[in-house]
Amino acid sequence: DKREIYEQRVRKIDHAKIRIDEIKAKVNSLEKELLEIKQLDRLLIGKDTFEKSRKTTIYKGDDILFVGELSYQRFPNHKLVTWEEANEYAKKLKIAGYDDWRLPTIEELEGLLTKRSLKNSKRDSHYVLRDFLEIMPQDSCFWSSSEENELYSWLADFGKGYTYWRRKTLKYYALYVRKT
Repeated sequence: DKREIYEQRVRKIDHAKIRIDEIKAKVNSLEKELLEIKQLDRLLIGKDTFEKSRKTTIYKGDDILFVGELSYQRFPNHKLVTWEEANEYAKKLKIAGYDDWRLPTIEELEGLLTKRSLKNSKRDSHYVLRDFLEIMPQDSCFWSSSEENELYSWLADFGKGYTYWRRKTLKYYALYVRKT
């Protein structure tokens, strides 16, 4: 009858919903696993970059830190921003007469990471080159320009000493860079 057909369809729909939930859980699990793999991969890349950056001389200007062929903003704005807000701000940023500032790539941020943490004057620990210690906020996660996809971008966590990707709508700090 119609009632029996209706009940069969409802059961099929319920079964499909359960199956969809199982698939979503599996996708979430795989996404977490992929994130862990990519974090390990980035951490290994960061170690190679660190070895190179240790040999880099850092020069200080009034508003700029010069690291190799890059100029970094010496006093970043300690305001949490989304990835899009950070990129928009870069378009308006003018430091020491230069207006071509941008977010650094994840590889450029990895070049600032160190193997051991150092303490700044506030006793906060950071895995960052000594010249950047005093400019680090306590929760020191910084956006990079490197996108994982349209929803996620990479960031460097100088408090923990590694990199990972997060949703672009979340808020982190921004440090700006330009070619010297």
